[in-house]
Amino acid sequence: MEQNPIPSFDTWTSIFLIVSSLGFFLSIILSIRKTGRINNLPVILLILGFSFILLQYVFFWTNYGSVYPYFYFFDSSWYLAFGPLLYIYITRFYSKNFKIRWYHFAPAILSFIINGYYLIASEGFQNLKEHEDDFLFYLFWSIRSPWLVALSLIIYIIIIKDFITFHKSDKNSQYEVIRKKWSTFLINLFLVFIIAYMSYYVLVKFSFFNIHWDYAISFSMSIAIYGIGYMVYKEPSIFNGELLSNLFLKEENHQELTESTKDEFYDMLLSYIKTNKPYLNNDLRLVQLADNIGFSSHILSKLINEKSKKNFNQFINEYRLEEAKKLLLENSEASIKTIYFDVGFNNKATFNTAFKNKFNCTPSEYKRKKLEVQNN
Repeated sequence: MEQNPIPSFDTWTSIFLIVSSLGFFLSIILSIRKTGRINNLPVILLILGFSFILLQYVFFWTNYGSVYPYFYFFDSSWYLAFGPLLYIYITRFYSKNFKIRWYHFAPAILSFIINGYYLIASEGFQNLKEHEDDFLFYLFWSIRSPWLVALSLIIYIIIIKDFITFHKSDKNSQYEVIRKKWSTFLINLFLVFIIAYMSYYVLVKFSFFNIHWDYAISFSMSIAIYGIGYMVYKEPSIFNGELLSNLFLKEENHQELTESTKDEFYDMLLSYIKTNKPYLNNDLRLVQLADNIGFSSHILSKLINEKSKKNFNQFINEYRLEEAKKLLLENSEASIKTIYFDVGFNNKATFNTAFKNKFNCTPSEYKRKKLEVQNN
């Protein structure tokens, strides 16, 4: 009777174990970042799922899967969830009101349930032959098909592209340009992932295929998924014109502005902000503000940095904090949550920290002190 090889790690499997750990670390970094955490949740789950998949591959390559059969990380189920997760993430850039229906995740959820059932019933998939006559077994075997996963991934690439085409704007604004390039970049990374995934099930049929091909394919998939995660992490910097501007926005060559011109433009900026209060928009980006005023994002960023000695977020938050202070004084019945959201902040922790740094007390303390003064 042929025995399974002794479980062991080599250089490549050790590297992939580290790569899998990096994926878990990246998902944690995105999770603990308060700004945009809810919006980034689909990509956090995508990275987390792929990290589990990669860990399962490591178990397979090292033969530890046969030693610990219950350590199964539901690779086929995660794959079925990847398309809908990316779909959710990208649609938010085009429509705030668009909601993904639950049934997009029905195949993934069904796969998780059935795989979980047979994981337990077959003692870690070791005694599957005992269940071959079950009606549910045919569904179990079908839903684990790699070609079903491939079909799902391709369908969602098409759905996402159609959604973007349908919701594209006729305006040729800087924000529209960045949004289009940003979405296209993420889709292309996901396309690399799909091609790498499908190539395994094609190439494995050829005699030249070996474990090193498997490693190369898995490495390509890792680069694609973690590349998406990294770009999502850098998304605020990209949309605020602070990173990769040449990649996402082609800036024209601007002549150096004179000091009088800078003063004039800065006065226009301050006037626009005072009149229109764009800072009340919770999702305000530098490129959006630049579009509204008629500046390039390059000029606007430079004006804010030079004249206010602050970056874009700090500059806008100053207005939000002054508005919050005003509301705390005028409306004693309003909750802190209502106030911080109404003035443009997206979470309480960021608001409290910024408020305390500026006024040397928390919003609650400030509100209480003012009420005490008024009562006395």
